[in-house]
Amino acid sequence: MTQPISRRSVAKAGVWSAPVIAASAAVPAYAASTRSDDSEEKLTIQSGLFVSAQYGGGFVGYASSTSTGPIHPTTPEAYFASSSKPESDLNWDDSASKPTNPDLFINGEGTFTPVNNSQTASPGSYVASSGFWWSVPTTAPKTGTGYVAGSTATLAAGATFVTDVEYTVPANALNAAKSGKINGQAWTPNGRTLSGRLTELVASAGQARYLSVAQAAGNWSASVPTVTKNSDGTYTFKGRITFTTTKAYTLKQTGNKLYGQVVIMPGIVSFSPAQGWISYKQTSSIQNATITYSGNGYTDTKALSGAEATTQINP
Repeated sequence: MTQPISRRSVAKAGVWSAPVIAASAAVPAYAASTRSDDSEEKLTIQSGLFVSAQYGGGFVGYASSTSTGPIHPTTPEAYFASSSKPESDLNWDDSASKPTNPDLFINGEGTFTPVNNSQTASPGSYVASSGFWWSVPTTAPKTGTGYVAGSTATLAAGATFVTDVEYTVPANALNAAKSGKINGQAWTPNGRTLSGRLTELVASAGQARYLSVAQAAGNWSASVPTVTKNSDGTYTFKGRITFTTTKAYTLKQTGNKLYGQVVIMPGIVSFSPAQGWISYKQTSSIQNATITYSGNGYTDTKALSGAEATTQINP
């Protein structure tokens, strides 16, 4: 991923500093933008990308409505201090890459929204969704502290996220590879481009204590997929879903509201496992996302692109 060009304004002085071009470097799904001057306090915004995949109820794929329960830290401080990675896993053994319950399991990967990623779930629980989150500015990154009072962080409209879906089935299960659906609509090589929209969900004071925006408004589209026969006789479905926000969202540090979130997948992506299946894989990436943040008299802009997160499940 190429580090962005940051244009910083020193509001008190009322002048712009010269832009700085950083060298190209690999950046994980978790990212932070830090002021590069010699000021006493460095302002940072934090962000993360996460994905979930599941099996259960007669389908393989993605459904964002299943909560994994209160299994993770319940405050920002505990979240960042946790030795285990907070995620949406349910009945899944990461070390063995196998389910512990063959009838229902979820594998979540990437960096999940601190404390929780649902408008209504209890602190410490994670709904099996896929998305992106960002924070208001902080002077103490990766600690869950130091968030600047009254600071803001605005995700510009037009932020775009791409999710590539792969579903592989045995040699005798070609029809299963062609069984894809999105919200009940056929998503197959002989079909058409699908599209839809997600409406915004803004968490109230009594919901998701640290989450301000639970879901940004935007449009999604799914390109016509392909099904390819592999050298070992198996078949692999490949399709791409693109989500773009349609509204700018500004987080303001008030009370406990510290984070905003974009859900980047439609409600349900499913395939039939009736003929057998080998694996289901989702890889989400940031095509572009621009965040402008202000605090302590300073304004900075962070442009994100290229970071990705991948999850895979198998029987």
